[in-house]
Parts: sequence; structure tokens; C-alpha cells
Amino acid sequence: MADPRIRQLVIKTGVVKRLSKEKTVYEREVNTEMARLEKLKNDSSDEHVLRKQQEVIQECEMMIPDSKRRLQKEFEVLQKYLQDELDLKETDAYIKASEVLAEAKTVLEV
Repeated sequence: MADPRIRQLVIKTGVVKRLSKEKTVYEREVNTEMARLEKLKNDSSDEHVLRKQQEVIQECEMMIPDSKRRLQKEFEVLQKYLQDELDLKETDAYIKASEVLAEAKTVLEV
């Protein structure tokens, strides 16, 4: 049977990868909605429509700090796990986890 530590490593890596993507998607969504708001302003849309669009942007912006906090937490968990399981260093799962950590670090810095 496969080493249960590798299974845990794969799971933790998947969590960090998903949370990195989630944060990136929320940031992209804010930019998209801001562009939509500008277009609505340029088209002289109704005040109600503009207010609703601003609410959508605020909701998206509220999700970014939460996703960043969760990503930071899981990033640290995976980082510690990699430090604790150095004997797995030659495995594909360990190498993949290291790559995902590097990508997540750039997402956290933004």
C-alpha cells in the first residue's frame, strides 16, 4: 500500500492549489466588474443599475481578504509538512507540492 504521508501531501497540495486559484479568480472578477461599471457609467445607465453594480464589486472585494487568509493558513500548513517530511523529497508528490508552494507564494504577494 502507498505511503499515507504521500496521500496527505497530495491532499494538502490540492488545497493550496485550489485556494490560490480561488483568490486569483476573485481578483480577476473585481477587475471585470469594475470595467463593466465604467462601461455602464459611460453609457449613462440608470442610477439603480450603477448602485447594483457597485454592490457586486463590493461583494467580490469582500471575498479577497477571506480567500487570502485561508490560502495563507494552508500555505503554512503545507510548508511545515514539507519541512517535516524531507525523506519524501525525491517523490513526484513532494516536487509538485514545492512547485505549488512557489506559485502560491506569488499569489500571496499580490
